Amino acid sequence: MLRLRWLGGLLLAAVASAPLAPTSRPLPSQTPQAVVGSWRLVSAKANGKAISVPAGTTILKHVTPTDFIFVYYDEHGVITVAGGGPYRLNGSRYEETVKYGIGEGMGPLIGKTQVFTLRIDGGRWYHNGKESDGTVVEEVWERVPPSGAP
Repeated sequence: MLRLRWLGGLLLAAVASAPLAPTSRPLPSQTPQAVVGSWRLVSAKANGKAISVPAGTTILKHVTPTDFIFVYYDEHGVITVAGGGPYRLNGSRYEETVKYGIGEGMGPLIGKTQVFTLRIDGGRWYHNGKESDGTVVEEVWERVPPSGAP
């Protein structure tokens, strides 16, 4: 249930590591601008097992040029879990530091940095790593189109 508490810190599916670029520059698809926007969780695994999100629950991650926030909300729009803080992106290495949060399981994550490998491909963010509690997570996120977009 820890991943349901954090999940995007947040839930997830099998991910392949992005190839390393021959220079120290980030790959074009993995620049900080590539992650900025809103993302919806599509699938998740924790320690190799699929995580099922409760029916009616939506998990979103919003990323700005400096910070991220994730929220879980139910079919009534009530937020049940949320957290966020600063992040860093260097090539395929993505780090999130949870500075604040509310909801089940958030307490142990506050103040901790989670390190992931990411790959963005075709509007999907493939994200995997080991959380500070040892949980191995694999997540797939899908970019949410801007409001008013078809």
